[in-house]
Amino acid sequence: MNNKTVYITSDHAGYDRKIEIAKELEKEGYKVILEGAKNGTDSVSYSEIGIDFTKKFLKDKNENNLYVALCGSGIGISIALNRFKKIRCARVTSEEEARLAKLHNNANILCFGGRLVTTEDALKMFHIWENTTFEGGRHIKRIETLETVGEK
Repeated sequence: MNNKTVYITSDHAGYDRKIEIAKELEKEGYKVILEGAKNGTDSVSYSEIGIDFTKKFLKDKNENNLYVALCGSGIGISIALNRFKKIRCARVTSEEEARLAKLHNNANILCFGGRLVTTEDALKMFHIWENTTFEGGRHIKRIETLETVGEK
């Protein structure tokens, strides 16, 4: 049985995929905490959802917790999240991107386009990202450079 907690947020456009991903992860034994939109019909701002999610992430001291964000395309919410220091949100569309997001960029939030990826593909990418280890080395300096710019 898995003992990891996954926080998943979305705007209204990513809501249905968020729910589907959450159900599958719960079946696999993850504890899932849903954030963001409460349904897929009432329009909510990906920017506000992203800011709220960032605050939760930055306060979380448990490095084992996992964070996933969705909006319709994944683009808007990833932009909102990446405005903040210490956030390395990777919007991915393939298994190789999910692997490289962690391997080279040590992405700490995974992002999908809820209208662009299937639940099955999102889960594959999630597991690859989760199970990939950051390579470090030459990539550390690049990440440190990014940590010196942006909002607090």
